[in-house]
Amino acid sequence: MPTNSHTETNAWIKPIKILVTVTFSVIIIYTIIIALIDEVVSRYGAIGFGFAIVLLSNPLAQSLPVGDRRRGLAWIADGLLVLGFAYATWWFVQIHQQLWTGFYMPNNDNLIAGAIGLLCVLEATRRAWGWSLVLLVVFFTAFGFAGPHLPSGLKHFGMDAGNFMQIAWYSFDGVFGRTTGLVANTVLIFLIFGAMLEQTGAGQSLIRISTALTGRIRGGAAHAAIVASAVFGMMSGSVAANIAGTGVFTIPMIKKQGFSAKFAAAVETSASSGGQLTPPIMAAAVFVMADMLGKPYLSIITAAALPALFKYISLFSQVYAEAIRLGQKPMDPADIPKLSAQDWVNGLLVAMPIAALMTSFLLGFSPSMSGFFGLATATVCGLVLSPKFRRQPMLILRAFADGGESAGKIMIAVAAIGIVLGVVNETGIAISFATSIAVWGEDYLFVALLIAMLGALILGMGLPTLPAYLIIAIMIAPAMIKSGVEPLAAHMFVLYYAVYSSIVPPIAYGCYVAAPIAGANPLATSFTALRLSIIGLLVPFVFVYTPSLLIVVDSFNYPDLISTMIRLLVAIWMFASCMGGSDPWRGALSMPMRGLRLVVGFSLIFPQIEVWLVGLLLAFASQLVTRKTGP
Repeated sequence: MPTNSHTETNAWIKPIKILVTVTFSVIIIYTIIIALIDEVVSRYGAIGFGFAIVLLSNPLAQSLPVGDRRRGLAWIADGLLVLGFAYATWWFVQIHQQLWTGFYMPNNDNLIAGAIGLLCVLEATRRAWGWSLVLLVVFFTAFGFAGPHLPSGLKHFGMDAGNFMQIAWYSFDGVFGRTTGLVANTVLIFLIFGAMLEQTGAGQSLIRISTALTGRIRGGAAHAAIVASAVFGMMSGSVAANIAGTGVFTIPMIKKQGFSAKFAAAVETSASSGGQLTPPIMAAAVFVMADMLGKPYLSIITAAALPALFKYISLFSQVYAEAIRLGQKPMDPADIPKLSAQDWVNGLLVAMPIAALMTSFLLGFSPSMSGFFGLATATVCGLVLSPKFRRQPMLILRAFADGGESAGKIMIAVAAIGIVLGVVNETGIAISFATSIAVWGEDYLFVALLIAMLGALILGMGLPTLPAYLIIAIMIAPAMIKSGVEPLAAHMFVLYYAVYSSIVPPIAYGCYVAAPIAGANPLATSFTALRLSIIGLLVPFVFVYTPSLLIVVDSFNYPDLISTMIRLLVAIWMFASCMGGSDPWRGALSMPMRGLRLVVGFSLIFPQIEVWLVGLLLAFASQLVTRKTGP
């Protein structure tokens, strides 16, 4: 049976995997606090560790039953992959001086070594992230080679094998490009930080505190799940990983209160995806955005604060409206946890590391050093405040292993994205795409934004947050900026849809993780999650048209900010009561009234004052004229 195969394989691979992942975490910390490593060595080392970690996490033999003769072939295949990657790396080191001096020549030896390295990266990508990212790389590579034969709008000079290998492997634009260095030097420490917070036991206490605070509100269990998933979602680099970590606790809790299975799974998915957009960590994509925009980190998280707040107000409102429709009462007092002093102390397991992180930023430390201070604080707090963590110091090792594994998988994804970025830069497709959208943007900005939204959702499907943001930011953000959109608003726009691609069918990988936990249909969960996330899906259009919502833009003014906040709050309730079909003051709503509220909600999103002002008046009128017909 496959289960026996999995157990047998793990028996000897697991110790090796732990050694490699812990070593990777230690090296990440070492390079931050003790010594700088040569940039070339740093990038190659990070991807090399990622390659080894992915192969140790997903050996081919693991999927084959014990006794199957193909297991021997599977181990041989893995061994050949390791030798192939080692050879490609060694060859790069041998000729890297030629890259600096300009004497590199694409001869057969160089092409063969580079091709082996790229194939190894793609196979590791497939094992870590599935086929979606691999197919994206293949598509862009084919686009690069087919340039002269494409229709006029897509036509370019093309590239041959020598050009491709130079940009993808033998340069600092592709697999080993600047983005790889940025992620290796800045982002990975935050994955270890998140793993350490999880091991300290902060999650369970956070769920208990959230339940105690929200249990007396209708839909209290779902509200508690939103809070817990949001906090841990902002530190996780993947929507799916956060759902898997918190959903096993929150989804049964939501179902127990009387919500349907698909609604419980959708709430967890929506909250976890929203956590990726919540300051201060924002799944570490915030650091890449700050680098790409050349803006301070604190400016980025200030800009992200209000949109994230409105997304969660909307989610709370939708849960509340659904609870009213179902006739739910607040949680039974017997089910509301009685918080002990230890629970509040455990709350500091989350609060103090985040406070240390933010204090470090305010004192001027670099993002990576601030991440280290957050990690160190989380570790010390765990040892001092958590009896379980103190009794089991091996949990520190487990946190390093989990963080190292996440870091390795992210590096492989970034390496694959590097191939795409190299082709994009070589062919100029991003500039062509930007020019095409800018033509629409001059007169029809809304159409340009719709094209950008659809492009972002398609490009981001099946990818974790950071790689999704990277590819979309390179392809789409410049097009929006050329259309006249504020650069910060453009990058926030694409980040939002990079995250929400995880809940959009048909792939909706976040929903495919949450649905089995709830016992729900993944596709039905996806559509419910989209409904719950309606404000999150619309708010990017709002801050593009009204950049004052981001606070730190040059065009900021208070009247725009205040009016936008008012109309967003009203729109949130119009959408929530429409989708839920009920209102606490008016009871159950008729279909015509629900339709009116839907139209009013959309009108409040429009930037033209004559449209949203009428929407405001209709919103207040709908509250006054509707007769109460239900609970």
